[in-house]
Amino acid sequence: MNETRRNVLLGVLLLIGVTSIGDYFWHENIEKPLGELKQEYSGLLEKFEKQTRSLKRTKELKRKIIGWKKQALPARTETARSLYRNWLLKTIRSSKLRNARVDSGAPSSHSGFKIMPMNAQARGTLSQITDALFTFENASLLHRIGSIRLTPIGESGQFDLAMSIEAVMMPGVKRKILNPGNAGRLVSADRRSYDVIARDNIFGIDVVLKDPMKMTKLTGVIWRNDTPQVWITEQIGDRLHKLRTGATFDTVALSGRVVEIGQDWAIVESGDQQLKLTMGQSFADAEMVSTR
Repeated sequence: MNETRRNVLLGVLLLIGVTSIGDYFWHENIEKPLGELKQEYSGLLEKFEKQTRSLKRTKELKRKIIGWKKQALPARTETARSLYRNWLLKTIRSSKLRNARVDSGAPSSHSGFKIMPMNAQARGTLSQITDALFTFENASLLHRIGSIRLTPIGESGQFDLAMSIEAVMMPGVKRKILNPGNAGRLVSADRRSYDVIARDNIFGIDVVLKDPMKMTKLTGVIWRNDTPQVWITEQIGDRLHKLRTGATFDTVALSGRVVEIGQDWAIVESGDQQLKLTMGQSFADAEMVSTR
């Protein structure tokens, strides 16, 4: 091998060696650290995006909690029970439902807040019940109806309404009044849109279109052996109830008990109301004596 060829071969080998060393240096000192850096960057970016989403959810939740507190019942149990019970009774009475009764149970804890269970009962027409439900669903309160039961009373057009309700109590809420605004939850804000509920004969019964409150009257006060007895007549159905003090009654108009009997009058209790009837007077014209 002559000198020239040997020098060329050595040059080629040297070039190959330098290239290999350069590739190794590039891989170990540039490509590999850069790949690790990219991987670390991707991890940090994913973590940042996750924290950003979490922060966004936290901010949204904070706004929601502020809104929920405006609709929740007070944290103090007795205050919450009293305020909500009074509001429910007001809703029932404003719809002209009768036999109003509202009871509550012990609140249960759920992840930082409490649920106050309530039971409401009343009696009235489908139109009156629709009025009450419209007001209930429109109220800007954290509450919901768990169950609802309607029982028709013969052919009178009257129904017994029974509802189980859950209302939310939240810590930090200290309001002393309950005056909810309009939540705007319903499809239509116009009460007339729901008249079809009252018009439809959903139970398929013949309805007597007469006001049972006007058709139920005190028709007699009888004294026997110094013991008084009142006669209450239901003109719808032509039924006569003969009752002593403390006796319970159940008419289409009202159910309740006789509290007191006078010479020509009687005081009856229905739900949380006491009514005084004089001879010949109907429930519709009775004087309200007291309300709890």
